[in-house]
Amino acid sequence: MLSITRYVRPIAAVAAAVLTFAASPAQASDPAEQEPTVIASFEGRSIRLADGWGEARACTSDGQVARCYRSEAEMDAAEDGLPSAQDADLAPLVDCGLPALRLYRGGSWGGGVLQLTVRYTVIDLAPYGFDNDTSSYRVGACSSRFYDTNSGGTLYPGNTTAGASSASMSSGWDNRVSSVYIT
Repeated sequence: MLSITRYVRPIAAVAAAVLTFAASPAQASDPAEQEPTVIASFEGRSIRLADGWGEARACTSDGQVARCYRSEAEMDAAEDGLPSAQDADLAPLVDCGLPALRLYRGGSWGGGVLQLTVRYTVIDLAPYGFDNDTSSYRVGACSSRFYDTNSGGTLYPGNTTAGASSASMSSGWDNRVSSVYIT
C-alpha cells in the first residue's frame, strides 16, 4: 500500500518553489524597479536623482544618505562637518580619513556639483543622475579613479591623486566618466 504523504511532500515542495519564483522581485516587469536609484532630500521633499535634480544644483552622498541644495555654497554651509574638496591643503594633514570628491557638470568647476565621500567601492554615477556628465573635478584628501563604464572600465588618464583638480577633462573625456572609486 502506497503512502499518500510520499506524494504530497514533493508536490508541496514544487508548489512552494513555483510560488517563490513567481514572487521574486528579480522577475519585475518594470525595468525602473530593477535599476539602482538614489533618493535625496531637498528642501523637505525627496527627489530621485536619476530622474533629474530639478532646482537642486549641489548634492552630497556618503553612500547611505544623499542631500541636495540650491548651491555649492549652501551645501558647504549645511555640511559643515565635511571638509571641502576645494581645500587641497588638508590632503597632506590627514590620513585620507576625510574623503570628498567633487564632480562638476560644467568646466571651470561650474554647473551642478556632486560630492561623494564613500570609499573603497566603485560608485556608479547613473543613480546620481551624473553618468557621462563630468566636465571638471576636485579631489579631496583621498585619491580617486575615474572610469568610462558604470562598473570600472577604461581608467581616466588625468591626475586624480589627493588634492588634484582640473578645470577641464583630459582630451576625449569631457562628459565620459560613468563611475568613480575613492581610495
